[in-house]
Amino acid sequence: MKKILSLLFICFLLIGCSSDDVVQEPDKTYKIGEVLTVSDVDFKVTGTSTKKSVGSEYLKAEAKGIYLIVDVTITNNGSESITVDTSNFKLLNDEKRFDADGSASIYANTATDFFLTSLNPGVSLSGKVVFDVSDEIAKSQDNILEVSTAWIGGNKGKISLIK
Repeated sequence: MKKILSLLFICFLLIGCSSDDVVQEPDKTYKIGEVLTVSDVDFKVTGTSTKKSVGSEYLKAEAKGIYLIVDVTITNNGSESITVDTSNFKLLNDEKRFDADGSASIYANTATDFFLTSLNPGVSLSGKVVFDVSDEIAKSQDNILEVSTAWIGGNKGKISLIK
């Protein structure tokens, strides 16, 4: 009886974890200016820059290294709102993975907000995602922005940051 229950449990897990409605494209890396669609979300990097600090004269953040600033536009093509946050983005460089600097991203986005922002269907949001990295990483030709539709897990895609 235990074997049958175990087998049924495994079958339910496999069926519940499969995803027939999400079709993954081959592992393609997009370029600056190209639109990457991940599930029902469009991601487009429009440019990059570097700065030692971000923000205003009174409210600013200073980099430990240098800030690599990535300008991104996100469009929700789905039927429900999504939450946009800097944690949806990682910087990849060879075997290294960098998290976005959430505080610096808040200071860099004076006109918009990338901190737990709700994005309704059919709406776009443009803003800056900031990474505190070394000069060497900021100048590297191997930088890739990994985008995700969720904080944990979610569907992912890659955009090369080569200019």
